Amino acid sequence: MGTSIHGFVECRTWSRGLDIGDSAWCAAISLSMLGVHRDYDAFDCLFGVRSSGDWRPIAADRGLPQDASEIAKGELSRWGEAAFGVTWLSWEEVTAIDWDEPALHPTNVAQYRQLPDHSLELVHRSVWSRGFARVSGVDTLTVDPGQVALWDEGTEWKAGNTVFRVERATRRHVVPPDGYWHAVWTVMRTLAHVHGDDAVRLVAWFEE
Repeated sequence: MGTSIHGFVECRTWSRGLDIGDSAWCAAISLSMLGVHRDYDAFDCLFGVRSSGDWRPIAADRGLPQDASEIAKGELSRWGEAAFGVTWLSWEEVTAIDWDEPALHPTNVAQYRQLPDHSLELVHRSVWSRGFARVSGVDTLTVDPGQVALWDEGTEWKAGNTVFRVERATRRHVVPPDGYWHAVWTVMRTLAHVHGDDAVRLVAWFEE
């Protein structure tokens, strides 16, 4: 069973029905229109959903803001008890994320090629292959990749010019700037430029 995300980028601004000078949170665009679907690594890293225990989530289970837009409230209500992990994330918080922050524990085995000058060239960010099995003695057909956390960061296995190294992913690795979330950050950044950093947020929830 898969987990999907739903929600809206919201902006606090004036809208029809308000007095001049007043503002309220309005739904600007849905996440589905921005192409955000199932991205489990990001769900874990940002919201603590489908958690691996590898990350300190940025915005987990905060609930729906009391002043959420009527559209967001109505859409969430339609999901009923199927919705969980309701939360929100402000643009100010997004801009403060340290994308180079590593995971709390080792997360993956990376494969490198050792060059003639002894420097390493990345081949695969994360592998769990027969090649790794032969070098490490680990039966990758029966051992869960989650066992990576049992090794110390920096543990290496070498075979010729191939090097396998235990590493910790960074937030940038699991939420890459050119990935699913690029469109979300772009919209939020644009709205913040117009309305202010404190007037833009993401409201989200999940369902399986």
